Amino acid sequence: MSKKFGAGVFALLLAFFCANAARAQDATKTGTPPAKQDSPATAAEQDDADREDPCPGSHSQAELNQCAARARDKADAELNRVYRELMKDTSGAERAKLRDAQLAWLKFRDAHCDYRSVGNKGGSIYPMVVGFCLAGVTNARVEQLRQIISENSEQ
Repeated sequence: MSKKFGAGVFALLLAFFCANAARAQDATKTGTPPAKQDSPATAAEQDDADREDPCPGSHSQAELNQCAARARDKADAELNRVYRELMKDTSGAERAKLRDAQLAWLKFRDAHCDYRSVGNKGGSIYPMVVGFCLAGVTNARVEQLRQIISENSEQ
């Protein structure tokens, strides 16, 4: 037995394999195939996942890195558009506070994605990890700013 696993883990694995073997043996005796276990994703869920593929048709790491860069750039463009929209409807001290908050948020976003990708630094996957992180965090900020715009228009 490997030193990596304790006796409890080994016992659980042994019980799992024995139970599956017994199920297969029972199915052989009765002539019925074992019950098909549900796959992690149904066909419909897989179709949804395929539609949500941010990089359809990308087959190489370079293509995935470019796709992540496009996602980052698209999110940045939308952030700038929504931020400008909010700024035009804000004045005085509120405008200065919004600018300060946005600058602080940008520092947070960059530091957060640097942290999230530190294990990939130097690897070919690094630009993709950073790009998708920046896009995801930026899209979340866009939604926050849209919420503020919505709340302001209700007042």
